[in-house]
Amino acid sequence: MSLPFGPLKLIPIFLPKVWAEPRFPEPWASSLGVPLGTGEVWLASDRLHVTQVAAGPLVGIGLDQVIARWPEYILGPGAASGFPLLLKLLNVGQWLSVQVHPDDATAARLANEPWGKGEAWHILHAQTGAQLVHGLTPGTDTEQVARAAAQGRLPEILAKVPAQTGDTFDVPAGTLHTTGPGLLILEVQQASDLTYRLYDWDRPGPDGKPRRLHLDHALEALRPSGPGQPLPARPLSPPPWEVTSLVRTHSFGLLKYAIMGKGALERPGAGPGLLWVERGKGRLEFSGGEHPAEDLRPGQCWLLPAGSAPAQVAAKDEMVFYQAWAPGPGQLP
Repeated sequence: MSLPFGPLKLIPIFLPKVWAEPRFPEPWASSLGVPLGTGEVWLASDRLHVTQVAAGPLVGIGLDQVIARWPEYILGPGAASGFPLLLKLLNVGQWLSVQVHPDDATAARLANEPWGKGEAWHILHAQTGAQLVHGLTPGTDTEQVARAAAQGRLPEILAKVPAQTGDTFDVPAGTLHTTGPGLLILEVQQASDLTYRLYDWDRPGPDGKPRRLHLDHALEALRPSGPGQPLPARPLSPPPWEVTSLVRTHSFGLLKYAIMGKGALERPGAGPGLLWVERGKGRLEFSGGEHPAEDLRPGQCWLLPAGSAPAQVAAKDEMVFYQAWAPGPGQLP
């Protein structure tokens, strides 16, 4: 039986943020047409800000509608409705708000949402001295966080961690966190935008007023933890087809490819995947000619349906790209 379509190139969505670095870095600013003041680029999403198909017979159709029409082909057999991943770029010029995201159970209880928001950060570029917050100073509990937040002393108990180009941080739901200036981040996460702010650096929002805090929900979602550290990378194959596992959780994984020549894409999960090109050019090709080959360019994001044919990438020169993936129903991390 023929497959309905191959991988889908997606149109990114650009979101201005009060904390954004004014200019987005090259080559992605030019290749994607990123406006000034963009803090977040949503590369793939089927909710809130819905990405659309960029080309082919489904051009202009939202990812939510594509999934509604072909749920099993996109998500895999037995998968719940809704795309399980959200992939973003963050271009950070000021500290983001100090925040926490709920886990699945807390999201269901507080917001009637199917998923919480575990996430991971891969640092594409870090300026000298860049930092992020991952957790709390050792021994800090929820009661101490509540007091510090009420008294405006929250920065005193935050665990600031150096961030360098190439670092990857797992940020489980419940972790108090934020990112500092001078960072360009590839963020993979569960498909939720539930964010509870505890502190926003006394900064006005776009309307000139302080942005809303969510102390009660934040304290309920908080799971106090000490300072986090970068994850050790796990090599899967050597150069010239170098594949590295950067993070793997119960909800998602992220692979990095630094390649020359031609080779096969991994299929680590039974669910759907996403491919984002950092640099270099190549072709996405398929076994048996089941789908037409596609050109790959820096900044592009491609949806890899769970039911699509096995794929290979043929690099025209040195390429670096990332593959975010979701496990299938019942698949262990």
